[in-house]
Amino acid sequence: MITRMAFVAQPTRDLEAAKRFYGEVLGLAAGDVSPSGKWVEFTTPDGAVIALDAITPEISDRVRAYLSLESDDINADFARLAAAGATVARPPWTNNHGQGDVCHMAVLLDPDGNTVVLHQIAEGRGW
Repeated sequence: MITRMAFVAQPTRDLEAAKRFYGEVLGLAAGDVSPSGKWVEFTTPDGAVIALDAITPEISDRVRAYLSLESDDINADFARLAAAGATVARPPWTNNHGQGDVCHMAVLLDPDGNTVVLHQIAEGRGW
């Protein structure tokens, strides 16, 4: 079952400028940073997470911001949504960022082609 919004990701080519904007200009609280430093999270006062995504530099040329929804069983949710007619962009996989399992993800597209990521945090995750 989808349990909450996991994060909204903002693709960026200039991570340092984006970090200054979200941290210093908007005044959001800094959160988790991936070991590579190419994924940086900021938290809004109500607890929502905005992730700056510089993992793939060319991503901001082809992907807009994307919504990620937390799942408590990504394989079941993926199967249910695919069976219901959701367009599948990428079936479930495991992200490890060189640190063991970090999360499990799958990518769907809404009717307008916007990216919707299913996300399931790995048990005991920590960066």
